[in-house]
Amino acid sequence: MPFNKYYQDDIMYITQLTRTVLITLGVWPSFNKKRSTSKRISKFLLISASYIFLCFVLIPGILFWLIEKRTRVRIQTIPLLLYGLMAISKYGNLIFRERQIKRCLKHIEEDWKNVISTDAREIMIESAKTGRHLVALCGVFMYGSGLSFRSILPLSKGKMVTAQNVTIKPLPCPGYFFSFNAQVSPNYEIIFAMQFLSGLVTYSITTGACGLAAVFAMHACGQLRILISLMKHLVEEKWQETQDVDVKLAKIVEHQIRIRSFLQLVEHTLQQICLIELMGCTIIVCVLGYCMIMEWEKSNAIAMSSYFIALLSLMINMFMFCYTGEQLTTQAEKVATTSGELEWYRLPDKKAREIVLVMIMSNLPTKITAGKMMDLSFKTYGDVVKTAVTYFNMLRNVTD
Repeated sequence: MPFNKYYQDDIMYITQLTRTVLITLGVWPSFNKKRSTSKRISKFLLISASYIFLCFVLIPGILFWLIEKRTRVRIQTIPLLLYGLMAISKYGNLIFRERQIKRCLKHIEEDWKNVISTDAREIMIESAKTGRHLVALCGVFMYGSGLSFRSILPLSKGKMVTAQNVTIKPLPCPGYFFSFNAQVSPNYEIIFAMQFLSGLVTYSITTGACGLAAVFAMHACGQLRILISLMKHLVEEKWQETQDVDVKLAKIVEHQIRIRSFLQLVEHTLQQICLIELMGCTIIVCVLGYCMIMEWEKSNAIAMSSYFIALLSLMINMFMFCYTGEQLTTQAEKVATTSGELEWYRLPDKKAREIVLVMIMSNLPTKITAGKMMDLSFKTYGDVVKTAVTYFNMLRNVTD
């Protein structure tokens, strides 16, 4: 019998947004050991359709980039191509890591099922709300920028007439389609719709990955807050029997070990996705900055606004990843501080020695990294922004 009879509702609440996005992509893990044939077929079709939409933009875009001779046009195409490659890489990683994601979610479910008290449940709900807000904010900016970039920007340009008196209707993403005429109806409308849907898939992948990072990291923060509470109660209460101390110490050690094992699993699951996100967005941000300068020179306010929205969404997306990592590190530092400030002399005879191992374990580094190359933190975010600005200045000097 679980201690928390509302654990299923709690799980639905904390994963609602992320689960909805990942289900539409076909990568939300199934918790039923025996899946029906219809669910397997549905999952296969969703994954296949997502890859088709992604490749529909990426392959013609790469061909266009190879054929195009104008340097500035090629530079403007880089963000779309790079973001498409990032989306395919992250999507493949989500599919490949489905078992690890399922284990993480199972771990979270067990924590909610066996929550030790009402106060602990309130702590976990408070941390979960922060995670939900992060996912919602990421989704708003990603889908908002996608809507403007894939629909408002091309439609606002209107029809263009070339020197050869040929009317061209702009598409959301440039592409080379061989002998297929993309300018006549209904070909133009079909390609426009396919590229728009491809954008929805791309931004769903980013939102889903950010959602997983937020759910996992904020759950770990909640568990660390509970650990702090357990440590404080260890020395605040008056002990009647030595056995009470042993039971409380055992709970603290078990809780610490459980948090460590969960974070190791999260690190193994998300480190490649975090690395792809940070490195790819760093390059895209500097190119988008360059595109904004070009549109400023042309006095194209609509295009400049769309680039700015896309730039802002990427900056916020990177900030989300770094923010979750920073919150985890900050909470871990509070655990270390609490363990060092414990009034161990109030414990019964010889039991104070056992608290040393808790202190040692509390001071071990607790963080999530991007491919074990950089920590997710505010410092890393600042370094990424400075790197993007450096590349932007270098790109501007080369092309001027």
